[in-house]
Amino acid sequence: MKKRAKLIVAFLTLSLVMACLAGCGSSNSEEEPKETTAAAVTVPEEVQAVKDKVTGLAEKYAKKLDGDWGDQQVALLESKEGAKYKDYKDMKAVLDSYREESGAYYIYALYPTDLENVDSKPFMITVDGSEDPDPYGEEYEWEIQFQEAWKGTPAAARSAWADDEEGKDLCWSAFAPFHDSEGNIVGILGVDYPAPEILDFPEWNRDSDQWNKIEE
Repeated sequence: MKKRAKLIVAFLTLSLVMACLAGCGSSNSEEEPKETTAAAVTVPEEVQAVKDKVTGLAEKYAKKLDGDWGDQQVALLESKEGAKYKDYKDMKAVLDSYREESGAYYIYALYPTDLENVDSKPFMITVDGSEDPDPYGEEYEWEIQFQEAWKGTPAAARSAWADDEEGKDLCWSAFAPFHDSEGNIVGILGVDYPAPEILDFPEWNRDSDQWNKIEE
């Protein structure tokens, strides 16, 4: 009984104090924290250099896909045969060669799962030039850089990510459009490149507790 009575008194006292503060329009009331936006954050030179390097690689190799490889991408999609498509192995061999030449961890082609909603729906793997490739049709959750690249502008991810459980093997990803022989964008090329520099900037690593949470 006494313990309960003390709690009631404490509650009533606290209620009176809160009412007083509210009535007086206390200037000490806490404001809700403002969301951090990319425009409000200065990107360190070292981080920007990583982003620019990976974006440059994505753009460089995407341009190599323009024309014949882009036409093959269209034929692959139209065939609906996935990895059983007759030229699939040759297409993968091209991306494998780019990965080996560049030193990237992964290089892969993506295509929208919904052409009417490229601003919100996942993209899917068509060809993955990796040692342990994701299967044809594997969906990657939508990220804004997919949309940007699909609309014609090479774009980097907003942060690095860890390629290992320990969180020490960091990558940065970037994407660029590639075209068929008629100049139509028929896919985006993704490049995941090692970014050990970001170990010194954990706020730019989405797998770090210190991540700045900038995604757009």
